[in-house]
Amino acid sequence: MSRFRILLTALALTIGFYATASAIAEMTALQRTAFPADAAKIRSPWAGDVPSLLATLSPFRSELESNHALITALQAIESGRQKSATVRSAEHADALGRVRQTLSISPYNPELWLALALLQAQRDPHDPVVVEALKMTYFTAPNDARLMPVRLDIAGRFDALAIPDVRDLVRNDVQLIMTRRPELKPAIVSAYRRASDIGKSFFLDAVQSIDPSFAPTLRG
Repeated sequence: MSRFRILLTALALTIGFYATASAIAEMTALQRTAFPADAAKIRSPWAGDVPSLLATLSPFRSELESNHALITALQAIESGRQKSATVRSAEHADALGRVRQTLSISPYNPELWLALALLQAQRDPHDPVVVEALKMTYFTAPNDARLMPVRLDIAGRFDALAIPDVRDLVRNDVQLIMTRRPELKPAIVSAYRRASDIGKSFFLDAVQSIDPSFAPTLRG
């Protein structure tokens, strides 16, 4: 009986520790953030340091660490956009590492895959990680309209559209926007105007095949 009581006591202590750790994690967690819809104006909602001890305190609250990793990534992306030299900084490398580590625990987070694609593209737009991360945003959230503007922008700017299966995925986004989410049409226009020559050709062809009357809007 004494052994049974010891086991119960140990279990109670473990549960108590986890409850305390979860409470601390909740109190120190930053407000949930969403991925910005405008690829040209990506910025973090938090300017200060982002706590990184959540995984240690509460290993089963991966959604909290995912949120903090996303905020850290948005900070690095914003900094890299403002000053290109910062993409070689320790902070940018730390953000990349944190996103990768979090994705190893929570691989079904499309926002983090999108952040990884952008972070890596800032360092080397020709790195295969850019395309692979972009693909993962489609596999984990194929019809998530919140992510479509940035997905279109990445695909158009970094020549991911040279890859056939990526073209099919991006074409699906364009079709969904043109036929079901017309309020997102400005995202296609923005992606076209920021795109490479390959990207411009693709977007023009995709739009003309769906609504030829909208095609002149792309050129402005």
